[in-house]
Amino acid sequence: MSIKPSLLTPSKDNISLVILAGGQGRRVGYQQKALIEYQGKAVLSSIIDAVNDQASRLYININAPESDYSDYPYPLFSDLHLGFLGPLSGMQSAWSTVSTDWVVFIPCDNPWVSSELVSYLISAYQQQPAPLVVAFDGERIQPLYLLMHRSQAPKLLNAIEQSHLSVHRWIKSQVYTCADCSVLGKQVFKNLNTLVQFT
Repeated sequence: MSIKPSLLTPSKDNISLVILAGGQGRRVGYQQKALIEYQGKAVLSSIIDAVNDQASRLYININAPESDYSDYPYPLFSDLHLGFLGPLSGMQSAWSTVSTDWVVFIPCDNPWVSSELVSYLISAYQQQPAPLVVAFDGERIQPLYLLMHRSQAPKLLNAIEQSHLSVHRWIKSQVYTCADCSVLGKQVFKNLNTLVQFT
């Protein structure tokens, strides 16, 4: 069911931006992937530089000691659910921290993320209002680049309680709009998965 754009239209003033950095980092030797340097700069720093002015406030979802992120003056929060359940858990946990009606979620391992991403998501919502707006690269949806309304929090919790932890499958089971980001190029959705890719 769509929501009324006249009441809840997303804008910079009512969007928080959450960087999802709560994974175990198994493929990078259990390091904090967001803090690994790529081309002389922590990936997290590159992401923040690109997106920090696109929302009213920025948060970082972590599952590590807060001291690891002491260089970043942003609110930090951890998953409410134990066991490293993945991005869906980070998304659900965000709603216990942020106060805005909307959140844009971004993964922590993409130094090429577009500074135009949020505007594309908002524009897609304006054309076809829905409580979820997911980036589309021209071939497939990119489920970790997602604009979400607060009304979805109970649905996230329900999925977690049923151990349905795939963000892609969860989105596909909901009402959502695609934001056509193909003009930005596929590079803006590329991520770094292994230590070799960071070198």
